Amino acid sequence: MATSLRKIDVELLQIGMYVSELDRPWLETPFLFQGFYIRTDSEIEELRRFCDTVEIDIEQSDASLQATLAAKTTPTKKGISTRSSGKRISLWQRILALFGGKRINDGRQTAAGEYYQDTVSTSDELVVAKSIHTDSLDQLMTVLTSIRHGASVAMPDLQVVTESMVDSVLRNNTALALLARMQEKDEYMSSHSLSSSIWALVFGRHLGLDREALEVVGLGGLLLDVGKTRLPEELLNKTGKLTDVEWSHMRNHVEFGLDIIREADDVDPRVIEMVATHHERFDGSGYPKGWSGNQIPVFGRIGGIADSYSAMTSKRPYAPAMSSFDAMREFKSLSDKHFRAIYPGCRHISSRHIGGVEYRRSSHCTQGAPINALEAGSRRYPQRGEKSGR
Repeated sequence: MATSLRKIDVELLQIGMYVSELDRPWLETPFLFQGFYIRTDSEIEELRRFCDTVEIDIEQSDASLQATLAAKTTPTKKGISTRSSGKRISLWQRILALFGGKRINDGRQTAAGEYYQDTVSTSDELVVAKSIHTDSLDQLMTVLTSIRHGASVAMPDLQVVTESMVDSVLRNNTALALLARMQEKDEYMSSHSLSSSIWALVFGRHLGLDREALEVVGLGGLLLDVGKTRLPEELLNKTGKLTDVEWSHMRNHVEFGLDIIREADDVDPRVIEMVATHHERFDGSGYPKGWSGNQIPVFGRIGGIADSYSAMTSKRPYAPAMSSFDAMREFKSLSDKHFRAIYPGCRHISSRHIGGVEYRRSSHCTQGAPINALEAGSRRYPQRGEKSGR
């Protein structure tokens, strides 16, 4: 199979080619780490923007291109980049720049995603992250099953799960996210809750949240949909379009979740805030309260983005998984509508400064730079021909 791979310059890409590998980590591009067919000119342009060369799988490419690919291609000069940008751009930097229409930081100030540096390689962290991911998913499934049967939420168990994930994300920003994107589990709610937490942690690290804030974001991500344990499984697993009555019931999962969380002792109020507002939207079209703009607290906005990205890129009972590229295009279409974002412009954001609606500057912020990194959450993603999702 290895002999079917051909490294080519991105200037030679054509529609119908199957991209197997990039010349940089998938997580540093909007394509993440999926192999994919090139279907449009815009995908070629995106590849040219981020890469110098890619590996094409000849056997999986369109038959009409296989002879051309098998022929000798123009080699690229080793160590010389043809791209104009000298800096690699991560997924979450792309999201932040996308929603606010801002330029990627040119290096004169600390850019989003540079508050932390990886201390171990992705390959080394993957060894640890695989165990963390498996154990976390098993623990989460146990907790959610117990809640379905009437038990209270086991908050200490979830806090242990969150702490281990925070440790992993701080050591390396890629490994746990890679596993979240690759997981294929039948139990959608558990795997979705875990991946929402992981993406919220990865996003939070890019925003420069301190460890305390990351633990809050991670725990909140695990609990975003805990209220769905009180909904009938036939409603959750329905493959057809929901009726108005069914959709009204589905929206109740936010209040159900808050009831479950409030039964536990000593829950950080920002966790409650995150769960309560992760379906609120910048233009006021969300639920349950229809808040808009700065009414939506920052943790709720992070939760909304992580929840939507996780859902879009996962197989759901009512819709197939989107590719990472298609999810990014979906987010792009929402810029300044359901989403809005700007760079925080701060060296480090303390959890004391972002828990509520009133935002203050950290002592490390650049002059005039707002601390609120997000101006809204995401939107409800489409479902079964409907304009809005669950």
